[in-house]
Amino acid sequence: MKKQVLFLILCLFTFKAFSNDIKKKEIDELLNKAKESHASVNLLQQLESAMKARDLANKYDYDEGKTKAQFWIADALLYVGLFKESFKSIENLQGTKYYDEDPQLQSETHGMKGKCYMYLGLTHQAIQEFHLQLAAATNLESEKQKKFSVFAYGNLSTIFGRTGKIDSLVKYNQLQLETLRGLDEKENALLFIGVYDDMGNFYTKKLDFPKAEYYLKKSLELVERYNVPVYYNTMTYLGNLEQEKENYKEGLVFFDKSLANKKAVGNRNAVRNSYRFLADYYAYYKLGDAKAQEYEFAFSRLNDSLEKENRQVMDMVLARILNSKDKESATKVSKSTTISIIVLVMSVISIVFFTWRVRRNRKIIVQKEEALQETETINKGLVEQIGENKFNNLIELAKNNNPEFLTLFKELYPEFIQALKTYDSNLRSTELEFCAMAFLNFSTKNISEYTYVTIRAVQVRKNRLRKKFDIPSDADFNNWMRELGEKSVL
Repeated sequence: MKKQVLFLILCLFTFKAFSNDIKKKEIDELLNKAKESHASVNLLQQLESAMKARDLANKYDYDEGKTKAQFWIADALLYVGLFKESFKSIENLQGTKYYDEDPQLQSETHGMKGKCYMYLGLTHQAIQEFHLQLAAATNLESEKQKKFSVFAYGNLSTIFGRTGKIDSLVKYNQLQLETLRGLDEKENALLFIGVYDDMGNFYTKKLDFPKAEYYLKKSLELVERYNVPVYYNTMTYLGNLEQEKENYKEGLVFFDKSLANKKAVGNRNAVRNSYRFLADYYAYYKLGDAKAQEYEFAFSRLNDSLEKENRQVMDMVLARILNSKDKESATKVSKSTTISIIVLVMSVISIVFFTWRVRRNRKIIVQKEEALQETETINKGLVEQIGENKFNNLIELAKNNNPEFLTLFKELYPEFIQALKTYDSNLRSTELEFCAMAFLNFSTKNISEYTYVTIRAVQVRKNRLRKKFDIPSDADFNNWMRELGEKSVL
């Protein structure tokens, strides 16, 4: 009998282990899909796959799956500019056991976190993270150590280039070159090309054309020698070089090759950037109005498509956040109900007990009533305080480019949103957010800073909305929005 029981227990554990292995395989497949989507810049698919992998990994307590899923989620959120949510995913993955045991993941994560800080303009914190990225790389084996050190040096040269610290930029460019010498050229061709491209671009900006040509030709030689499939950066930098030399038509040859390669590898975001650049290039150097209009149209069409995808990513994240909050609220309600039942039962018992000893407990009852009144007074004050803070919360959400900004704005100013939609019922959420920021009297510079776009882009959007709402050219844009809001309340 004992043998039979032991056999059944063994079979049960074997089945459970087999079932877990199947689930781990499913999670790993989702993570591979997220990685492939990252390579093809399909952010929506990357986020969907990574979130599914995370949910399954949490359900089956698969630590490696949870960690890697959070990494790809953070990467997608970083790409669309949701830095706060990206930070949360990074913090979640950094709290796992798998992260503590994988120096390569540590290096990559510090690099990602550094980029978040860099895009937010927090230079000091970005530099710290890139140094941590470099420190983690030193714990890898020789070949990987050099490779991931080059990544860290590249990030450091980028941040110092953005802040105008040329000596530091040159220092880390040289460290990249020195580290590359210890790597196999064929196996790491893309890495070599990336460093040579950066060096060529640096010397182009310094107008040192011989050195720029030297490094960019080295990149081109590697592309041709090893038949490297991705080479659009090299072509772009060669075009930039010709542009600086005032050979504008010769530059177009390289820019066209760059665009063709971006299309071939399927990097639609890079294709969009090329369309924008070429439209301006043809117009600025008067190389053909028809071509300029052709690229302008191509840019608008692709940009709308990519913005739609980015909005879908943001909507997905926002839906997840709201769903998470709903679950938290449901949990709180459930706990509150349980507490209420317990209190009710205790009250009945107390009443019976108090009835038996009325005189003795009369004082206790009075004290309880006073405590209850005091609690109600405190709760009322808290509710009033939360109401007062809503406007401040709204401003903070706007400054952080948080997707919850529009949700709270709609709650506070529903009449204004409704008034806008009387002009155009199909207004996009990005247009509503822009009008909301104008309603709050944010300047063009403020909107540019908080939404991470150029001042020119903000001005272009204002002009488009002026046409859509028929706002006179001599009318102040923000004042018009405020007046619309005041009319909607009356």
